[in-house]
Amino acid sequence: MTINNDVHLYANRQIGTQVGNGECFTLADTALRQAGAKSATDYGRITGNANYRWGNPVTLRTIIPGDIIQFRNYLMTVTTVTVTRVETGGGGFSEQTNTQTQTQSRPHHTAIVNNVGTNGEVSVLEQNVGTGPNRRRTQCNTLYFQSFTAPARVSRHGNTTVTVSRRVRVSGRIWFYRPQSR
Repeated sequence: MTINNDVHLYANRQIGTQVGNGECFTLADTALRQAGAKSATDYGRITGNANYRWGNPVTLRTIIPGDIIQFRNYLMTVTTVTVTRVETGGGGFSEQTNTQTQTQSRPHHTAIVNNVGTNGEVSVLEQNVGTGPNRRRTQCNTLYFQSFTAPARVSRHGNTTVTVSRRVRVSGRIWFYRPQSR
């Protein structure tokens, strides 16, 4: 098995559990060490505010499961607009617009790539995110790493037309790393 596979499998087995002290760093550090890979301590000084290096730099286009992501001031905003238009006959209509906005932030954070989707969508394994009593447990979340506006989806049912549009905005600094053997 490759190092990436070992990191990926280890992190997946931890879903729902707390690794070490529950810090994001601890999940990545432990997964790498379990896989026989170098960790951030092999690349530089570890401080509470450092931009950690976890291996060889790679790009969003080349990431694979088991790669490590380092975040700085990351903010993802997903805005979904749903317009429902009902034809009332004789050229008349009624229209309702519903806008939903979801934000996620990672001010200073580390995660492990779980799966790679399209449009910069990545499933990550991470801990110490969100709020509540389970925030320090390993969880799987979907994040975006590039901004885009999706083509509107239109569906028609009888006299009702529903148009859904979605815009994703991403800001902050993000580094991707491929684990390296000791």
